[in-house]
This record gives sequence, C-alpha cells and structure tokens, in this order.
Amino acid sequence: MEENKTVVDDITKCWAAVIGASGCMQDVFSSFFTGKISLSPQCCAAIESISDNCFSKIFPFLGASFNPLLKTFCIAQSGVTPPPTA
Repeated sequence: MEENKTVVDDITKCWAAVIGASGCMQDVFSSFFTGKISLSPQCCAAIESISDNCFSKIFPFLGASFNPLLKTFCIAQSGVTPPPTA
C-alpha cells in the first residue's frame, strides 16, 4: 500500500511542473502529433525541469525518444550550450 502512495506522489510531482506552465500540455501533444515541435519558453522551462523518469511517467505513450527531442529544442531556443557528455 505504501509503495502505491509513493508512485502516486511521484507522478503528482511530475505533473505539477507541466501543468504549472500554461498551455504546455497542448504544446507537447501538438508537437507530437504534428511532428513539428513548438513550445513556449514557459513550457520549455517545465520540460527542462522534469527528469527523463518523470517524463516517461506522465507521457508513457509518447515514447522514450520524444523527451530528448523536446529538451534539445528547448536548449536550442534558449541559446544555452549544453554541457559535454562523458
């Protein structure tokens, strides 16, 4: 029973970032279904703030490769160079 509560708490925290950015859910779904990513700066901030694990919990049907595409788009829009990967 405690394990289920933890899972629900985790998902609730994950949703909070995305729901807090006005229009973000619509932007994410529209980007997925049209194949053209278009996110507001507020949505990008929300997407960048959630972990890959969170993303897969709240958007399990979008596939594992979609989150990196969104994050790459947001990094490009912000003009910030991502840190090198090891």
